[in-house]
Amino acid sequence: MSARVDAQPVYVLHLRPYRDSSAIIDVLSRDYGRLSVIAKGLRGAAKSRQQWRGALQLGNSLHIGWRGRSELKTLVDAQLHSHFPLQGDALYCAFYLNELLERLLHPLDPQSDLFELYGRCLLALSSGQPIEPVLRRFELAMLEVLGYGIDFSAVGDDPQSRYIYDCEQGFCPAPQTLSAQVTVYPAGVLMRLAGGELDTQTLPLAKRLCRQALAPLLGDRPLHSRKLFLSKKP
Repeated sequence: MSARVDAQPVYVLHLRPYRDSSAIIDVLSRDYGRLSVIAKGLRGAAKSRQQWRGALQLGNSLHIGWRGRSELKTLVDAQLHSHFPLQGDALYCAFYLNELLERLLHPLDPQSDLFELYGRCLLALSSGQPIEPVLRRFELAMLEVLGYGIDFSAVGDDPQSRYIYDCEQGFCPAPQTLSAQVTVYPAGVLMRLAGGELDTQTLPLAKRLCRQALAPLLGDRPLHSRKLFLSKKP
């Protein structure tokens, strides 16, 4: 990578204070994947830093410039491109998406398809579309982009047959005796999921399936965004 990059489209994933007045911003960029930049003096009184603070917010699309050859870049410019107004559950969902990307993407690994997918997901969340279908479509597509897509080809034509899912072996016929903790997937529902149908019948099983597929990739460390979302529930 060159020492300086200008006008790179990015989405803000996370921002955290650094030293006295600076901050480290994690972003998803179109051409360079996930990376971190340090915004020096971001909390200072300079007018340019006030403009940066307005741009460097969750839910914003912007063009930034940076310099540096190390993994942590130095921010040199930040221009707001568009804003996605995220409120309530939609905001918590964005926290979740951002944490997934930070946990699953290697730094500086370009993922242009995922960049476009993430932008479409933010637009859907900010425009009031039902949250569950939006999240499931993102998870399924993200798994596909990253090379861990769910293969439905082993599901037979009999809609009454039942399957269990193994992250290494895929779908396997369900045995007669199963632990209560094991999720059983009816073939008819799986065939509808394979066709992209997400409704009241398929969504609950789609959620369980995505959690199963993501679990080995995320490891044992819990998702902070999931705990945050549950803590706000009455």
